[in-house]
Amino acid sequence: MLFKKTFAIFVAAMLIMNMSSAAVYAASDKIGFIDTQLVLVSHPKYDESQKQVDDFITKKTEEARAAAEKESDANKRMEIIDLARRESGREELRVMNPITDQINKVIETVAKSKGVSIVLDRVYIFYGGVDLTEEVVKSVKALK
Repeated sequence: MLFKKTFAIFVAAMLIMNMSSAAVYAASDKIGFIDTQLVLVSHPKYDESQKQVDDFITKKTEEARAAAEKESDANKRMEIIDLARRESGREELRVMNPITDQINKVIETVAKSKGVSIVLDRVYIFYGGVDLTEEVVKSVKALK
């Protein structure tokens, strides 16, 4: 019984030490932020890629609607619609991932150059932090 209490106290002490050291580590990190939407739309291929995705989604929606209207079984109609949604999502990822990969590399480069170790979307920042948006947008616009 005494061993269990001693062990529980030891575990609690270790948890407290780990949490406090994590808090000290986090406090030493420099936090930056970006306006992710502004960065995304500044990419030279964004408009073209977004149009490609929108066209695909429109086509899939029309195809799914036409197929669903011919189907009398409600479950099969839902399956048709769900399939179109999944295909649209996969297409969006396929088209947009190269853009987001490039943007992520730019963000990492800019953050490192500014000594920033954590970058968040600006919607998560209430106060403080380093705004990296302008420099990231400038670098993203230079991409080809």
